[in-house]
Amino acid sequence: MFDQDNVGAGILDICIQFIISFEFSWIFVYICLQNTYNVPSWFNSQKTWVQIVLLIVLFLSINELLFQLKLALDDDNSDMLIFRVVYYLYHILLLIAILGFRNFLLTTQENHQIGLENEQLKREQLKAQLEALQNQLNPHFLFNALNILNISIATNPDLAQRIVLDLSDILRYNLKVQNQSLILLKDELDAARAYLDLYKARFGGKLAFCFHDIETARNWYIIPLSLQILIENAIKHNVITSNQILMIDLRLNEQEKQITVSNSVNKKNSPGTGIGLQNLDKRYKIQTGQKPLLLEDEQHFTVKVPLIEAP
Repeated sequence: MFDQDNVGAGILDICIQFIISFEFSWIFVYICLQNTYNVPSWFNSQKTWVQIVLLIVLFLSINELLFQLKLALDDDNSDMLIFRVVYYLYHILLLIAILGFRNFLLTTQENHQIGLENEQLKREQLKAQLEALQNQLNPHFLFNALNILNISIATNPDLAQRIVLDLSDILRYNLKVQNQSLILLKDELDAARAYLDLYKARFGGKLAFCFHDIETARNWYIIPLSLQILIENAIKHNVITSNQILMIDLRLNEQEKQITVSNSVNKKNSPGTGIGLQNLDKRYKIQTGQKPLLLEDEQHFTVKVPLIEAP
């Protein structure tokens, strides 16, 4: 025969333990998981060691408080030491489960964010490559190149041959980098030189450029079309006349892991949109976590582009 009093006491004990465990779990779930997928809570924004100390202090405080409450509600307080150990171990397991679930959510969130950034990077790369290709192959660009070529065939055959080779190099390079996220710095520099040679044929002495210390034994990488975007930006937004010569300098700095593109400033009256620079900034930030550094004064506009070591 079952003792109804014992059965009733057992059910009451289970209910009390359930309520206590629920309150314990709810407190730590709220603290650890609050705003995990939105703005981090104060707790989640703290350093790891601070979180650990706070969890230990909070765990001991809440656990002891609930333990004393359990003793006050329970008539049978025999074997208190064993009960305390079991009680603490039970809640330690609960806390480990909560922290494990928190880490699972944070890892899932991080992987999701990485996936979004990768997709954004692909879109930005495609957009930048298409924009650069359109800039180089737009009717105005081709008209100027073919017009200079047409004149040079009769007056300067050597120049005409160089123009054809430069156009060929630019087309080949753009086809090569369409599906690449990184390119060797040497290849980018060769394409940039061909690009500048074409504009040099057009502007003559009104445009000057110089490559400083670009020889290197290391295989540095760069985001494709970075240099051409900066060169195009300098030519597009500055006045180029006999009295206002545009000077473009490229300089390699291996110690600081960057290549610098600097141009003299003779700004046109119509301001540019800055889309090319914004696009380059986004691509670098997403892919490398770094950003090109822009410096400007009355005489020079300078962009320091980060170099990437072998991927």
